[in-house]
Amino acid sequence: MSNHLATLPLDIIDTLTARLNQENCHSDYATKFLRLPHPRTGLASLFLLHDQHAQGDTTKTSSILEMQAISPTNPRTWFIGEEVVADGKLMVMTPMDPIFLLIYLLRSPQARDGSKGNFRPMQDIIEEVAATIADASKKDAQKDPSLNISANDIISFLSLDFVQASIKRVCDVKVITDEITVYRYSHDVVLENLKGKVGRLSDPRVAEMSRTLVRSLAKDGLMDDGKEELLELGRIKLACELLSQYLPRDVLQDLIASYDLSKLDAHVKMVRDEELALLAVAPDTRKRAKPTKSAAAGDKNQKRKKDTEATANADVAASGDGDKKKKDAKSSHGVEKLKKANVAGMSKLSTFFTEKAA
Repeated sequence: MSNHLATLPLDIIDTLTARLNQENCHSDYATKFLRLPHPRTGLASLFLLHDQHAQGDTTKTSSILEMQAISPTNPRTWFIGEEVVADGKLMVMTPMDPIFLLIYLLRSPQARDGSKGNFRPMQDIIEEVAATIADASKKDAQKDPSLNISANDIISFLSLDFVQASIKRVCDVKVITDEITVYRYSHDVVLENLKGKVGRLSDPRVAEMSRTLVRSLAKDGLMDDGKEELLELGRIKLACELLSQYLPRDVLQDLIASYDLSKLDAHVKMVRDEELALLAVAPDTRKRAKPTKSAAAGDKNQKRKKDTEATANADVAASGDGDKKKKDAKSSHGVEKLKKANVAGMSKLSTFFTEKAA
């Protein structure tokens, strides 16, 4: 059996550890994987169903976790103590609100014409949803067996008590009798509950806990004084973007359209236009800087030429001064006597080097 490194919430680690040690183990408490369609893409994804209970309490608390694998671009290996884990992937398990899975599942059998459909018992809806999605996944499973979604997994998920309690957050509900309750998927109910999530996520105490979100707001100039209204709209848009990871495209578009973000869009557009204008000016600035650099080089050459000429003039001046000094220097006593000697009648020295006449 291959080993994998995973990160998951601490309380779930404690529960799993206790179960492995056979401590407070209940036979009806399960931890198993379900393959369900991802709420945004519809592709088959793994989810961990986890049951837990507080020590000394028999009340069962259930949750579902999304399982993701972060794969490195190059082969990697984990070293844990003396053990080597050859698979370098990191498995991440994060709790998920079942409402996101319910939105995708319960809207799948809806008519494409936009009609709301009829109220039906939940058991009938569950069976239709399971059959519809399982049949749709068979085509993809022919290419990749891991994309197959079992109808049993869908039925198991929709039959869970904590999931049944969340169905009213995505459906219109009518109580016919004490024993008969009927449901119908409602887009309006979904948007109302999603807007509640946006309100909680856009609260300053929550939004500003993330440095990434704060940097995103600051980048658009929304953290400046006097822009409180734009800042609030910016938090709302960021909250919608966070939820976008778990929403179908059309649901996300309707959620964003339910807010008036026109002022924010105009401000962000102005900021982007200013950035583009600066980028357009920057190349011209570099081009203008090139002649300046050439002129500087020319000035440097001119200065070098002047320095050379000055040095040459200095050398000439020094040479002239040297000749003058030589002329001004006093001749020796022997030279002075030769100057006074009588050379009349003497042949010149050059006559000794010429040919004699025949």
